[in-house]
Amino acid sequence: MKKISLIMLAFTLLLTGCAKPESNDMIKADDITIFYGVSSYAMFGANQEVIDDLLNKFNSLSFEKTADKMDLVNAFHVTFSYKGKGVRRFFVDKNGVFWLDGETQCYKVSSGSFDYEHLNAIYQDSKASR
Repeated sequence: MKKISLIMLAFTLLLTGCAKPESNDMIKADDITIFYGVSSYAMFGANQEVIDDLLNKFNSLSFEKTADKMDLVNAFHVTFSYKGKGVRRFFVDKNGVFWLDGETQCYKVSSGSFDYEHLNAIYQDSKASR
């Protein structure tokens, strides 16, 4: 199962493109998908309030490259969609290391803050309400 998850991760990264600047442009979203590590559970969709909350937090961030490495076992993969089309993707691990839009260059937040535990709570709540 872990091998299949890693293959799916690699495939996703290949399909999502490359190149992400250190700052973030404003985006709109009406749907969200959240995967965690190598778990077989994924959160598909949320109410608009949750989407807007995470999107506003993400839109407020600026990034800088870092030598820190991504911990995929403890990373969330978040995809925002708008009108059925993916508009932004990112991975974030428990140490605040980000991969942006399919790029495997590691980034840290240079301006703003992102609460990993808040994202974890949203993900866990979606499992409980299933």
